Amino acid sequence: MHLKNLLLTTAIFSIAALILVSGVRAADTATVTATVSAQNVSVTITTDGSVDFSTINTSSTEDTTSGGVNDTETAQNNGNVTEDFNIKAADSSSSGAGWTLGATADSETYTMKFCTSDCDGSPTWNSVGIDPSYQTLATGVAASGTQDFDLQVGTPTSTTDYNEQTITVTIQAVAG
Repeated sequence: MHLKNLLLTTAIFSIAALILVSGVRAADTATVTATVSAQNVSVTITTDGSVDFSTINTSSTEDTTSGGVNDTETAQNNGNVTEDFNIKAADSSSSGAGWTLGATADSETYTMKFCTSDCDGSPTWNSVGIDPSYQTLATGVAASGTQDFDLQVGTPTSTTDYNEQTITVTIQAVAG
């Protein structure tokens, strides 16, 4: 009897295996359409990107407003996303020792500030970041949008370097 049950059980498993195997299909495929756009973060200075403050006495300031040297600068978002602009400056360079950038003017220490609103009327001057740190210049500048800004330089209270100073002001764009 056991042999008969064994044969019957084997036959049932064989039929079930045949049914399962005949139900298996060949490989099938489906597709997914994916899209992507590259993020482009870019800034350019659309004005000449150069300011000549000329000769300034020690312990004095000069700016780029219409009452100063009249040379407002414009930063433009050349990217394809909304951006924030940051600003910093570094120690000056000259054929002499150069000056150190600081938050306040002092002996051999100069200041650099910026203004972004009502600069020709009632300007609010903010210190630029001191390299390597940045300060926020503008936030939420749309693609192709611009930000006008004025600069104010303050000369040291005293100096031994009366040579022409070169100051680099850097504008940075980051995705906003």
